Amino acid sequence: MAEGDNRSTNLLAEETAGLEEQLQGWGEVMLMADKVLRWERAWFPPATMVTFLLLLPGLNQHGIISKYIGMAKREINKLLKQKEKKNE
Repeated sequence: MAEGDNRSTNLLAEETAGLEEQLQGWGEVMLMADKVLRWERAWFPPATMVTFLLLLPGLNQHGIISKYIGMAKREINKLLKQKEKKNE
């Protein structure tokens, strides 16, 4: 019984060590992403904006930008109609 427990413990330790080794590189990526999201450095906002601008063609290709522009136009038209009704 003790031998089976020992084997499963060793197997679990090996799996954990392997997983830790695989994820070790992602730790640095996560730290950098955290710094970017918190804007801890002055150059992150411009870099984020340039990255966003690089994504625009792909977003437009899938119609995402057009969808949100259409929604914004409808909301603006609703507000203008409400303003006209108040003025009458």
